[in-house]
Amino acid sequence: MDRRTMHVLEARFHPLSRSDRAFVTMGRVLCKEDGASVEKIQVASKDVRPFDPDRLYGQLNWLVISAIDPARDLLQARSEFWSFVEVSRPDGQDR
Repeated sequence: MDRRTMHVLEARFHPLSRSDRAFVTMGRVLCKEDGASVEKIQVASKDVRPFDPDRLYGQLNWLVISAIDPARDLLQARSEFWSFVEVSRPDGQDR
């Protein structure tokens, strides 16, 4: 895998809304030239209550596969409950 062409994004879910600073990291999105994939991070149900973790993972996967340019589109996404932060640069250096 050529890390120079890969972006790694942290997928954050905001149970109370994005305006509240509290979030739960749901996974990492690996964005490569040939597509993107999600590395799930297991979360406890209590951390995302009243939401169901399995449904949230489904929604995260849908957001990722729906993006035309995943790194760009997810970083610019306007969502009340989701945000994405780049945690590794294309040159392989962590932020």
